[in-house]
Amino acid sequence: MAKQKSGSAKARAAARRGGGGRAAPATAAASGGSAVAERSAPAASGAKKKSTSPFEFIQQVRAEGSKVTWTTRGETTVSTIMVLMMVAFAALFFFVVDQALSFVVRTLLSFG
Repeated sequence: MAKQKSGSAKARAAARRGGGGRAAPATAAASGGSAVAERSAPAASGAKKKSTSPFEFIQQVRAEGSKVTWTTRGETTVSTIMVLMMVAFAALFFFVVDQALSFVVRTLLSFG
């Protein structure tokens, strides 16, 4: 009978499943507490947050922007065409419904 490493096997299984949004028990135990407590610790201690210079802010924005998966020109063109087609279809649909209801109301009012 083969001996299984329960901690690493569980971690691999959780990684394959996507983790389910929960931290592995070994991770929380190794860090000495929950991740939420660690993130809120500087705010709770009253430490003043260092201000960011405009130049550093722009560098951070550019770095984050480079991480984004942007759409290609072709994807944008296809999406735009699809939106315009749906707008035209909706406009035509509501025009037809409006004309039909208008006809019905005019017909009903002509009897009175």
